[in-house]
Amino acid sequence: MKIAIAYRDGAVAADLGTCTEFLIVTAQDGQPTGKTLVTCPGEGHIRLLNFVGHYAVDVLICGKLGIASRNALEMLGVLLVPGVTGSAEEAAAKFLVGEKQGDDTVLTLCREDDPDDPMACMHDCSKCAGCGPLAVDLEKLNLPKIP
Repeated sequence: MKIAIAYRDGAVAADLGTCTEFLIVTAQDGQPTGKTLVTCPGEGHIRLLNFVGHYAVDVLICGKLGIASRNALEMLGVLLVPGVTGSAEEAAAKFLVGEKQGDDTVLTLCREDDPDDPMACMHDCSKCAGCGPLAVDLEKLNLPKIP
């Protein structure tokens, strides 16, 4: 398991959106096996999603985070622990022993039910792919037959 903690000067960064460093703690069977400090350059949600994918992050501990980041990370299957303050290493240790921390109400704020958005990706988004599985008529694509 890889736990990424938004990091700033030894503590959990107050805002995930402006965080440029992450402490990554690797754990196995509930015990830490390693840690490394990683720089995440750039801005915006794409750099965060690239970082999470590149390092195969399972858990993200942070301060506050925006709705778009929250939704995108949840869709990737990342377990979020928001609203955390204090030492970054202590936050990882608390997570590993199952101690409650942070403020999980951050994850329930601004959640709206939208019948046109069954994936709950982002309310009022551009509906990039029409949300949900796409129906493709393969006959119209004129693909070569596979023997």
